[in-house]
Amino acid sequence: MTRWKHEDWLNGYYEILMDFDDPYAWIEAAQTLWSQPQLLGVWTSQEFDADSDPRLDASDVLVACELMTGHLNGVARLPNGKTAPCGSGISQTENWLVFFLPLAGLGRCYELGRFPFGDAGRPWVFEVDQWMVSLATAVFRKVPFRVAAVGSELHTLDMISQAGAGVPERRPCGLLAPACQDLQWFPPTFKPEAT
Repeated sequence: MTRWKHEDWLNGYYEILMDFDDPYAWIEAAQTLWSQPQLLGVWTSQEFDADSDPRLDASDVLVACELMTGHLNGVARLPNGKTAPCGSGISQTENWLVFFLPLAGLGRCYELGRFPFGDAGRPWVFEVDQWMVSLATAVFRKVPFRVAAVGSELHTLDMISQAGAGVPERRPCGLLAPACQDLQWFPPTFKPEAT
């Protein structure tokens, strides 16, 4: 039985934030996202039992979003084979679709260390970033976005608007930017440790 505890949804998020030109692109983008094989869902509540509670089909995300003001929940099968709670949300005012892994749940799958995660020696960052990039790439191929950011607590960063003027040289999160009908991944840059 897979039922997440309340505390598995806490401590902030590691996320992908995708920024679209079209204010309605999130509908097809969310359907594409939730149809990926590494995501099991969709439930409209965080209190679901993945083994017994009925789930929505990815094609029902519009109805679910309208009922839940844009929040959907599920189970993510991570690159190390472990599962964690996950979710998505929309911001129609910003044309954003965000997919997130709660840090408490992610911490049950990886040794995260302390926030901020600016230590390039943490192998989970590279592994989870690549996994997130694969999700965003699947969405982009169906519903192209302007730019996407991958990292923790992205709503507190201004990286999306900065990326409109070009990819910044110093980045606390990774960015995905369109390049010749495909995406280019710009991993986060890390400040050197103080000596």
